[in-house]
Amino acid sequence: MAISKNLTTVFIIFYFSVISYIFLFLFIPDFQDFIINSRQNLTIITQGANYFWALMISLGICFLGSASIGFPIPFPFVLFSLSDSVYRNFSNLGLEMTQILQSVPFWFQIIGLTVFGGLGSALGELTGYGVGYGTKRLVDHRDSDLLNNVNGFGKLILKNEKRTPFYIFLFALTPLPDDILFLPLGMIKYPFWKCIIPGWLGKNVTTLFYCCWPILVSIGLVTQGIQSNDNSSVITEAILLLVTITVMFFIMSFDWTKFLEKRSQKKLEKSKALTSE
Repeated sequence: MAISKNLTTVFIIFYFSVISYIFLFLFIPDFQDFIINSRQNLTIITQGANYFWALMISLGICFLGSASIGFPIPFPFVLFSLSDSVYRNFSNLGLEMTQILQSVPFWFQIIGLTVFGGLGSALGELTGYGVGYGTKRLVDHRDSDLLNNVNGFGKLILKNEKRTPFYIFLFALTPLPDDILFLPLGMIKYPFWKCIIPGWLGKNVTTLFYCCWPILVSIGLVTQGIQSNDNSSVITEAILLLVTITVMFFIMSFDWTKFLEKRSQKKLEKSKALTSE
């Protein structure tokens, strides 16, 4: 496994924290009331002039999520809460779900959170790329399983260089912090402008998904004949966060260098077999 024991411990702590959060929410009434009341009180942050601070929070938390090198920042929770606050404000006006979905001001506020979140992610990507660019010399002079593995992942992405921007865009669509990809791209000195543009576009789609998540949950439950409520929203958001952490852990722990070597070896053997024929 390429990931260090310390980083594995960090992931385990996050797993335990989220699972404990779900357990406490389901079985401890006082804790459940506290979370629900907190979500309801959060509507203030997106009301009137306070909406500016909601935009700043979206930008800042997404920046931290992208700038954290190998450390999972649970920024989706914050975006969930901000967008849920917007939804509640319109719902408190007496609007039904269909009316909210048809409301231009509602989507204007959701898109605002999305754009500022995407901008924060784009700025955060500078950190991962810069660190990777600076650690290239360290990889050349120091044996590090994690750094060598990350470098191998970058080479794998660059295997077909014409498709690399497309890969970056697709990778940005996932809930993963982009430093997992930008760190190795910086190490192999891939042109930054070719990274930031597709990464920013993909990250906007990701932040839009997170910002739309509360209403997507409500729509999904309604289509199944289930009344959407705070409990269902909290649980589904926590499960999505667990999925995010799981995928991130897999990417960081998988031995990309070994995979790349085996892949190259198979291609070489196949080429030799064709030549001998």
